[in-house]
Amino acid sequence: MGATELVWWVLRPVLRLRLAWFRHLVRGGTFPPAPTAAAVQAAVEARADPSADRVGWLGSPAAARFGVLHDDLTTLARVAVLVEAHRGRPLVWIEAGASLRTVRDAARDETPALADVDVTVVALGFSDVLLMTSTAAWTRDLDRLLDRARRPGQVLSPVIVGGVPPMDRFTETAWMGRELIRAQAARLDAATEELVRRRGDCVLVRFPDLDAGAAQVRGRLWSWSRVHQLWAAALAPELARLLDEDA
Repeated sequence: MGATELVWWVLRPVLRLRLAWFRHLVRGGTFPPAPTAAAVQAAVEARADPSADRVGWLGSPAAARFGVLHDDLTTLARVAVLVEAHRGRPLVWIEAGASLRTVRDAARDETPALADVDVTVVALGFSDVLLMTSTAAWTRDLDRLLDRARRPGQVLSPVIVGGVPPMDRFTETAWMGRELIRAQAARLDAATEELVRRRGDCVLVRFPDLDAGAAQVRGRLWSWSRVHQLWAAALAPELARLLDEDA
């Protein structure tokens, strides 16, 4: 264990308190209302549609929906609209995982919820940035998770790996230590890119540039609707391409 890792290991209880506070802020934040009975029934029917593209979401359900009042403004809904327009068929999200968990937790989860999907999207990083997870541990656990994501059922599934989000830009992140958080996000993002390059069987989609997308004001996240729009615009083309190739 290096000197830096030893420091973060000693500070782990403090980091876990910071993560708990972040999760508390997220839980108390803005989300779309719970789906109606009709919406739930429509989702069940969509899953049963043999023509639908089935896409696994192995990430935080909260991250994909946070900060907006309507479900059609979320990342998942926006991606579905874009890909459905391209493919001319329904897209059904198959979600697995609890809110804001670590990549280690996800790698250990053996739940078969993603069986028989056409593509899997892996989008994690929030918790590991705040916990200052080492790049070695991140790479090891993400590698294990991608092995499982590649074979969720009986056949191999294409996998999109989402880039690590810029946690230092989010208003829910405390101002104290933002430079450390920025550096940590960059380290994990670089480790993710290297792992995807080395494996050669996954595709990396970087988190979009919030400055270029005018999603922030004075360095702090401002429009969550715009963030979801940018993230969906980054994911949708690669997802559509993989589904076309898999057809």
